[in-house]
Amino acid sequence: MILGITGGKGGTGKTVFAVNLAIAFARMGKKVAYLDCDADCPSAHIIAGTELRDREEVRSFLPHFIKEKCMKCGKCVSACEFNALYQLTGKLPELVDSLCSGCGACMIACPFGAIEESCKVIGWTYTAKKYGVEFFSGELKPSEPLSEKIVDAVKQRGLAKKHEIVIVDTAAGAHCPVVCALGGCDRALAITEPTFFGENDLKIISAVLEKLGIPYETVVNRSTISDRKIESVLEIPYDKTMVECYVDGIPIVEKYPEHQISKRILSFAKRLVE
Repeated sequence: MILGITGGKGGTGKTVFAVNLAIAFARMGKKVAYLDCDADCPSAHIIAGTELRDREEVRSFLPHFIKEKCMKCGKCVSACEFNALYQLTGKLPELVDSLCSGCGACMIACPFGAIEESCKVIGWTYTAKKYGVEFFSGELKPSEPLSEKIVDAVKQRGLAKKHEIVIVDTAAGAHCPVVCALGGCDRALAITEPTFFGENDLKIISAVLEKLGIPYETVVNRSTISDRKIESVLEIPYDKTMVECYVDGIPIVEKYPEHQISKRILSFAKRLVE
């Protein structure tokens, strides 16, 4: 089972819930992989209280110009939708590395074979293991424009091994990296909170999941902070113990397995695999 954990609004406690759910699965004897696909702000390892290791570079296409072959026609510049190439009159094209998406359109557009393939490092992937869960994480290099390639690299690395349950934790929002992370998920959980913004962003991410054809259910975190009611399969009440566990880097299902929240998450995990 590949289970996407997502939510339109940031700060709903999505990753805290996802880490605890992963540990709950591991406690049931399942072989669990956790893919932290928030390449701009990976945090699952912090919540789990572990350190990332086994760093691997993620590389992307970068054009290399052969000056002797370039006829200064400008077709490569016209083909670049990210404006990573510019050209002054009568001069060779110039590249702004940080804007290059690595699409390779410039090389295809060049009629003179004046562009060959090179590469650049755009980020890194990592692994970690704790509480019986194997974590895979990615980090986008500062100044790089596209985190989707890091998301792809995290998924490729995590899915290369055989696991019974794979949790894919997306970034917040409903943008391209989120869609990229959700691709291939069998089902999803949309995590929200009982606030106006939480309800509004839940509608947006729900529309995305429906468009992708991914069956999903809703989980309401901090369900007791307001009287607003949102239909869901699980409600997690607000409790300062969760904050304590976050600060200590020890998930609640591990630190307080008999706590009511831990019992709810463990029971919910069993329901998901029945």
